[in-house]
Amino acid sequence: MEDKVEAAPETPTLPRALVHPRLEMIKSGDEQRAKSNSLTSVDFETAISKSGCGKFNLAMLILAIPAAWTSGFVSGSMSYVIPAAAADLDLTPTGKASLQSACYAGMISSGFIWGFLSDKLGRKKLLVIGFLLDFVMNFLTGIVPSLPFMLVFKYLSGFMVAGPFSIFTAYISEVFLSKRRDVAVLSAGIFSSIGNIAQAALAMWIIPSEVPFQLPLKSWQLYHISCGIPSLICGIGCMFCVESPKFLIDHGDHQKALEVCRTIYTINTGNSPTTYPVKRLHHQISKNEAKKSFRESMNETVAIFRPPFVKRALLGFIIQFIVVAAANTLRLWLPEMLMLVNSSELDTEQGLCTLLVEGNRASTGSTSAQRESQTQVYTEMMFVNLGSMFGHIVFILLVSYLGKKILLIACSILSGVFAIIIPLVNSAYVFLPASAFIATNNVAFYSNIGIVVAVFPTRVRATMVGTTMLLGRSGILLVNFLIANLIYSFCDYFFYSLAVMSIGLTILGFFLSMEPIDEGTPKFKKQKSSNSLNA
Repeated sequence: MEDKVEAAPETPTLPRALVHPRLEMIKSGDEQRAKSNSLTSVDFETAISKSGCGKFNLAMLILAIPAAWTSGFVSGSMSYVIPAAAADLDLTPTGKASLQSACYAGMISSGFIWGFLSDKLGRKKLLVIGFLLDFVMNFLTGIVPSLPFMLVFKYLSGFMVAGPFSIFTAYISEVFLSKRRDVAVLSAGIFSSIGNIAQAALAMWIIPSEVPFQLPLKSWQLYHISCGIPSLICGIGCMFCVESPKFLIDHGDHQKALEVCRTIYTINTGNSPTTYPVKRLHHQISKNEAKKSFRESMNETVAIFRPPFVKRALLGFIIQFIVVAAANTLRLWLPEMLMLVNSSELDTEQGLCTLLVEGNRASTGSTSAQRESQTQVYTEMMFVNLGSMFGHIVFILLVSYLGKKILLIACSILSGVFAIIIPLVNSAYVFLPASAFIATNNVAFYSNIGIVVAVFPTRVRATMVGTTMLLGRSGILLVNFLIANLIYSFCDYFFYSLAVMSIGLTILGFFLSMEPIDEGTPKFKKQKSSNSLNA
């Protein structure tokens, strides 16, 4: 026993050169696997989840408040300016419609441009440039009391704000971990509704006020300049943002994406960047693969107009056109309607349309009666926008229980009922059914967008949402001019038309499918059919 114990240390060790190559390979493989595990290579979703949720995300939510206000302040400012500036600018019905529609024309003309630039240049640069230029255009629109110049600057303001608003929404979803992403995006919708209330409150505070004699401006000009402040705040705030890590990884810049995730982690946790657990990201796409030609990018853009997307895309476009045109056109003209109704000397029980015609006749001579009722109108508009926010909250609470399709159909039916009620009730309370009509259409709007996001695959989802929004704005542009020339003569028919549009929306809702589109299935069937023909 003692001999065996003493002999053990004397066992000869083989030279490294004599070790079997297979054993050496196994050892080398173990070392490689250990090294790979130490690098912790993960995908983007894992990397952003490891960044945590803290100060950075809170800062983004705070910045989302003015960002969500920008689009509404630009598109809705003229609805408050027009009643106060009609005499100063000598506005005709067509002139009023032009001022309200100019920003939407800008949004429509820049829709695809911003999306393409965002995919090529990144999020941060365009957010800073777009928001700051939007502020400049709002400022110029306010200081120049000339209709032609206001139309030009308002168009450019819409051109500028359309991109940053949608890009910031995408940016929020790309810097939040997946389990918090829906909350962040839905919060932006609530912030937008709050912004509509704040805009009415701002009008109530500024427009009826007396401007100091040192300022060569009217109160409505100061109000319009103030509507650009959210864009100024966002432009400055975005200077301190990081680039979207999702954009970087999609373009093959994995190291930069990793650095951004590490920065977010440090801000959220306060820990040293060296403690970030992720050391490497999966190379899902290389830089060469990410660099596509303009033609390839356009092919992806027009893919939604080809099978298997085209049928459902057209259905989504039509629904969006009706919803956005109906709700926003009424919202834009409602302050003007309420101002004219309040300036009428007729009994309010005669209904909205009768008082609207009378108020329009009275306004041709003097606007003193209108100015006396400005505070009341802006207060009523605050309640209207409060109803819109309530509708958004209802959507958030009920969408998981009823589903997007049922919500769209139910709200379409309700909006048709409210459209019929508006001209029948006492004109003193007309803002209540008008608020309900706008709120139910907003729920239908969010439902339709939610369906689009759910059923369209990732590679065409952003294009589909952007095109859907663009066509919705086209509806506002077209219907706006139609109302301008008909609202004073055919008021009843206008609201009945809204009811008919709601009925059509209900019918279209039944044809919606919640089944996600499978790109592979149609191609497989087509290939199989082709093979059978060849056989």
